[in-house]
Amino acid sequence: MIKFFRKIRQNLLTEGKFGKYLKYAIGEILLVVIGILIAVQINNWNIEFQNEEKEILYLTRLTTNLGSDIRLYKSIMSKDSLLIDTLNQVKRDIPKYMESIEKPVEDFNFLKAGYKFTANTTVIDNLISSGQIELFRSNYLVEDILVYYRQTKHVKETVDTAIITQNNETINYLILRFNSINSTDENYLKILENSIDYRIQLIKKQIKSYNAQKNLAKKLIKKINDEIDLIENVY
Repeated sequence: MIKFFRKIRQNLLTEGKFGKYLKYAIGEILLVVIGILIAVQINNWNIEFQNEEKEILYLTRLTTNLGSDIRLYKSIMSKDSLLIDTLNQVKRDIPKYMESIEKPVEDFNFLKAGYKFTANTTVIDNLISSGQIELFRSNYLVEDILVYYRQTKHVKETVDTAIITQNNETINYLILRFNSINSTDENYLKILENSIDYRIQLIKKQIKSYNAQKNLAKKLIKKINDEIDLIENVY
């Protein structure tokens, strides 16, 4: 093809048709420019298509992570409800329960029992560290996603940490101070009763926080699925 164009130019010059040669040369340049522009546009379309596929893939994986979070929230809240029942049962007759204690470390374990949520952050961590979160064209959706994970971290640092702190302080104190005399000591029994009350309040707060996060995750999944639908059918 190149030889063909070169032969035409040579013929025009040989015949002294400089005007036609000039027009032909300009036309050839325009043709090359148009070819380059078309190639660039096709390349841009390919990149856009690849980015779109990546965006859908990451959004889909996020819904998988969020679905895993929802199942874990439900599981922990169910266990928390059973734990509250146990705490209330002991609280109703603390002196009787104290009489049944044989091994404090084991028998006080119900006061130390607790369940902590750990979010599945595999996808969001990868998106942030690699900068791929910039692929998401909806800034509103990105903000909603980040809010969810910030709130998850906040719950972990407040409610969950408070439960761990009670384990390390009050509950260990009760176990270490337990003996046959303390089992009837009013001050000791009052500390135990207050510890149970506080534990119940902490667990109720945990359930409330987890339920809010569970609902937030559900709404976020819907928003993500709506965005995927837009990408596939509108953009």
